[in-house]
Amino acid sequence: MSEKHLSDSDIIHYLTQNKDFFIRHPEQLEALKVNNKNGKVTSLINHQVNVLKERNSQLKNKLSQLIGYAEENEKTMSQVFELTLQLCQISHIANVTKHFARFVKHSFDSDLFKIVVPSYEGLESSSVVKSLSAEDESDFSQIFQEFITTGKPICGRLKKSKLQFIFGKQAEKIGSSVMLPIGKNAQKGLLVFASFDESRFNPDMSTDLLARLSEILNRKFSKKFSFVHSTKKQNNES
Repeated sequence: MSEKHLSDSDIIHYLTQNKDFFIRHPEQLEALKVNNKNGKVTSLINHQVNVLKERNSQLKNKLSQLIGYAEENEKTMSQVFELTLQLCQISHIANVTKHFARFVKHSFDSDLFKIVVPSYEGLESSSVVKSLSAEDESDFSQIFQEFITTGKPICGRLKKSKLQFIFGKQAEKIGSSVMLPIGKNAQKGLLVFASFDESRFNPDMSTDLLARLSEILNRKFSKKFSFVHSTKKQNNES
C-alpha cells in the first residue's frame, strides 16, 4: 500500500473542518514552530505572545496619539472661543482682520494665509488681506465661478490660476492649500490657508474647525460682493 502525502491544502482543510483540534491536542501547539519577523524559529505560543505584546504596544501608542490630538483640539477650541469674544468688541473691519490674522499665525501651522474680501471703506490689501477692486471682482467671478456655485470648502491642491490670484508670486511655492467660503456661496469673501508642503492639506482632512473660523468672519462682515448680485440678476433675466 502506497504512502499518502498530505498537501498544505489538505492540512488547512482538515483544521478548518476540525476547529477544536488544538483544544483536543494542546500539546501540539507547543510543538509547532514558526519564524518570527527576525527570522528566528520559535514556538507558536511564544510567537502569539510576542504578536499580542506588539499589538498592545501599538494600541498604547495610538491611544496616546489620540489623547494628544484631543488635548490639542480642546486647546484650539478654547482659543477660538476667546477669539470670538474678542472680535465681538471690535467694530472696525481693519482691526477685525488684523486681530484675526494674528490669531491664525499663532494657532495654525500654515505658511501662507489670506482673507479675500470685497472693497470695504478703511480696509486695504496687505500680506494677509486681499481687498478686491472693481477690476478684481470680474476676474474673481470667472476664476472662482465653480467654487462660488458650490460654496463648499476645497482642500488639497488648488489650480494655479486660483493661487496666483490670491497669493501672486508666492503661488509658485505652494504645495497644498484649503479654501473656505465666507458666507453662503462666498458672498462675503474667502478664507485661504496654504502650505509649501504638498501633504499638509489633503482632501481627506477635516475642515470643521476652519469652517468655524470662516463663520466667525461671516458674522463680522456685512457687505456682500457686488458681482454676486449682478450674476444673480443676469440669471433671473435670462
